[in-house]
Amino acid sequence: MKNTIMLWGSKSKAKIVKKLIENYKEELNLHYIKSKKKKLKLKYIFDPFSKKPSFKTKVKFSNKEGELKNFIKKSKFFVVCIGNQHGKARYMISKNLERLNLNPLNLVNKFSYIDKSSKIGKGLLAMPNSVVHCYSSIGDYCILNTSSIIEHECSLGNGVHIMSGASISGKVKLGDYVTIGANATVLPGIKISEGAFIGAGAVVTKNVKKNQIVAGIPAKFIKKNKHEYDLSSFEKLRRKK
Repeated sequence: MKNTIMLWGSKSKAKIVKKLIENYKEELNLHYIKSKKKKLKLKYIFDPFSKKPSFKTKVKFSNKEGELKNFIKKSKFFVVCIGNQHGKARYMISKNLERLNLNPLNLVNKFSYIDKSSKIGKGLLAMPNSVVHCYSSIGDYCILNTSSIIEHECSLGNGVHIMSGASISGKVKLGDYVTIGANATVLPGIKISEGAFIGAGAVVTKNVKKNQIVAGIPAKFIKKNKHEYDLSSFEKLRRKK
């Protein structure tokens, strides 16, 4: 149990995280791994919405709430493998797992760069060549995809997802659950409010309001963003106590 990990989610993000964990000495910056002495052990995968993982694995899988209770009891760490625009779901599920005494892991690829003057929160997933420059802050349960760039003095809220190749210029503020699409660019000093979604390849030249979806060059309002998440598995656990 000492170094046992449970994944929540069983699709592509879980496949990537599984590889990072199983090869953690070769692929991860151990500065961000709390358990360094013994090999991290991925033992369980839980996903209430899948019949089986989308990839081949010998790790024990279940989609049943009864098994979830057992997985949590036998695990010390967790990673919520929910990406794309579902930052609020990732954050809410993670907070519920914390309340059940599981500990989040920061998984930072060894080819990622995070300046020592910057601060990162819990449950960070940073892919190869992602960059966090000086005096920036990253909230809890954020994802920095491959070759994404966070420039100096930026502030990212909780549950933020920066997709591959996106560039966040200096002194930008991103609210909770913001998603920045692949290869998008956010110009210096811009404020993007909670829950907004920036389309792939967009160039953001002005502030974006709460829950707006914007796209294009320059980025323009498309429609409102909706955030969906399901915490019924935790509600059933509480009822069984």
